Amino acid sequence: MANLFNVLVFRYSIGFAVILILSNLISVSLQAKTWNDLETEKETEIYGSEKSLKFTSNNILYEVENWKGHHSVKALGLYRMYDYPKFQSKTIFPFYYGIQSKIDNREYKRVLNYTVTKENEDLDKSVFPFSFWGKGKNSSYHNVVPFYFYSDSGSLASFGFPILPLVYYQSRSRDEGNKKHYSRLLTLLHFETNDSGNLNRVSFLPFFYYSHRDFLFIPIFLYFQDYNEKKTKLWLGPVYYSKDQAGEKSLFTLFPLLVFYKTPDRKLDLIFPVYVNYSDDENDYHINFLWYTKSNSANLDISRKDKNWYLDYDFGVFYNLFGFSQRTKIINAKQTTENGKPNLKSNLSEDPKLVKKREFNREGSENFIGYSALFGVFSYERGDTKRHIRLLPFAWFTWDEASEDKVVLLPPFFPIWLSYKSDDLEYKVLFPFYGKQKDNGSEIHAFLINLYIGEEWKENHLKEKSFVWPFINMYESDLGSGHRVLPFYLQRKSKTADAVKETTYTLFSRSEVEEEKDFYSSDFFFWPLWVSLHNRISQNRSDKKYWVTPFFYHKSDSYEDRTNLLWFIDWGKRPTLFANENDKRTKELSHLMVFPFYYEKKIFSIVPFSFNWWDSDSFKTFTLLQYLHLREKGHYYNFLFLVESEKAESTYTFRSLGDYLWSFRTNEGGIARTTFLWLGYDDRSSSKKIVNFFPIFRTADSTADKSRMFGPFLYYNYDSEEENTELALFGLGYYHNKTKADNQYGTYILLGALYRETTELDRGYKKRGSLWGWLWEYQTEETGFEKFSILKIFSYTKETDGTKKFMGFSIE
Repeated sequence: MANLFNVLVFRYSIGFAVILILSNLISVSLQAKTWNDLETEKETEIYGSEKSLKFTSNNILYEVENWKGHHSVKALGLYRMYDYPKFQSKTIFPFYYGIQSKIDNREYKRVLNYTVTKENEDLDKSVFPFSFWGKGKNSSYHNVVPFYFYSDSGSLASFGFPILPLVYYQSRSRDEGNKKHYSRLLTLLHFETNDSGNLNRVSFLPFFYYSHRDFLFIPIFLYFQDYNEKKTKLWLGPVYYSKDQAGEKSLFTLFPLLVFYKTPDRKLDLIFPVYVNYSDDENDYHINFLWYTKSNSANLDISRKDKNWYLDYDFGVFYNLFGFSQRTKIINAKQTTENGKPNLKSNLSEDPKLVKKREFNREGSENFIGYSALFGVFSYERGDTKRHIRLLPFAWFTWDEASEDKVVLLPPFFPIWLSYKSDDLEYKVLFPFYGKQKDNGSEIHAFLINLYIGEEWKENHLKEKSFVWPFINMYESDLGSGHRVLPFYLQRKSKTADAVKETTYTLFSRSEVEEEKDFYSSDFFFWPLWVSLHNRISQNRSDKKYWVTPFFYHKSDSYEDRTNLLWFIDWGKRPTLFANENDKRTKELSHLMVFPFYYEKKIFSIVPFSFNWWDSDSFKTFTLLQYLHLREKGHYYNFLFLVESEKAESTYTFRSLGDYLWSFRTNEGGIARTTFLWLGYDDRSSSKKIVNFFPIFRTADSTADKSRMFGPFLYYNYDSEEENTELALFGLGYYHNKTKADNQYGTYILLGALYRETTELDRGYKKRGSLWGWLWEYQTEETGFEKFSILKIFSYTKETDGTKKFMGFSIE
């Protein structure tokens, strides 16, 4: 029994394999490569006297064509060979087919299911339907269906496993000389790299998406990062980062604790409230209450400049809580022995003055000593004959020892008391208790360093006071005023001849008020609840907006008033089109929504169930998937196109599914259409009238044609200005077609098996026969040509010159 089972399995396996191979061969044969420009001549039918001249043999077994430039052989329907001016081909069905062009570089061959196609510079091969491979001038590919595929078109390359489309896919492309590699794993992980291995894009949906020089988005954390060639932005709640490549600007903020801002001419580092480092072209401030140590050690170094050698020494405690810097010249290349002293350069002395930024430093001096205390709040430096000293927030006081002006400095080594006074400048420091700076334009007093600072400036009559500078401050001038308590509150007020602008900041809000002669504006914003108030009033317009997200919204301007509560309650007002007694436009209710109810003038809806519109002479409603439009002289009703009813002034229509299920229509002349499915009567007046009771009968009449059909195509007739067609028994029993323009026709009984008669316009050709000419056939032409054949073997032919032939041999 087991042996019998094995035999059956083997036989069925062999049978299945044979069927599979034959089906592949037939499918490949049907799909053989064709070039219409080459093979058009092969499809041209040759008949009658022309065929008698061009074919040396023509019978049921084989045909041989032989005339100028044309040679072909056909045998038993299995072998075909063509040698024509444009191509040559050979077929051994179903094992082999080949065609080669004589006018260009094209060739196709097939042996069983192995194919080769050459077309110009392209070469394609396949073992149908399992494997395909090939190459072109700038491309190549190879596939093993359904396991593997690879393609490279020069600008785009891809690689993957179609049988596992959700597991892995890879492609490569070229863009402006740069190669990109794209891969996908399990449809979730996507990543793209370039030839250097740098990451262009990566995503793990729906968790994050990243694109190099484009953006990064992490929905679950509400994180967004934007890239382009010039700017980069990053935003995650209170964290914000931006970088402008073109302007060399950068900003990092962790609101309100950290701010790091940098431009080509300005820099700010802020760690609130313990660290501030600010510098620009004119100012340099550094305050550090963290006692954060960047360096806390002594440093000794030897440097060289202009062949001179120097000994440099630095010492700092707690990152310049106290600092000391020194330079001493140890070797002078230009030193002379005259009088036992070095040859010092004479320098022009300068009068004492105030500067916002230091004019000399250690690197530009030959001998230098500098001291600083409290992170640079108090600083003193001496370079050669120049000196300068500063007590923040004063400016640098700079003088030259060679100057005739006398500056009192006690003690000289580490000065605590400095005093200088002239007609236009006064500078005093008693560190750390008191400081004074006065010149022609200003006067500043400081007590206990920055515990209290008072300032007066002649320019714009500015008066300013600070407590624990820079945290508490207030000022007033001709251009405005302001005060601050950092980081909690900051207020600024600016004035011009025509306008006043006031801005206030807190940790969680911003407000701004601006007033002009005919204009008033106010804005308020509260974060993170997103409370926004906006008000604009001008001579001809008023605009107000209040937004407490997501609870309340109100907008008011000259065109509309609108209010929203909790998204589901909304109403608005708009101006009327008429004027009241005071010649002012009044506003009336434009819409009201209390979800799901919505009302507007001439509109009422219950969302999403009913929507209604009306005007003076019509009413429209879309309720529960039904649409109804009532008009003064009719109506229109539609229920999902299942039922449609329309009444106009002179017509009425009642139908379903666009006339396909049923249709009833009347007009001024009476019933114009009544149908169910395809059955019924349809009078299209000017175009066509149809009576259809298929399969019993169907008639159609128009000005251009008419048709009649009885039974299920038992008889059918179609007559038009161009042709006449008759058929019986679906055309299987009888078929006749005649074109009226050239009086050509074709008649078939039993599809031509019993009888066939056809004509051709060329040479008045006519042929009659049975079994499509295989049983017998009689051909005639106006040229005098006649041919009668039986079984395509026995034939009698009369040529156009009167020559008579029997089975191809002359009998005269």
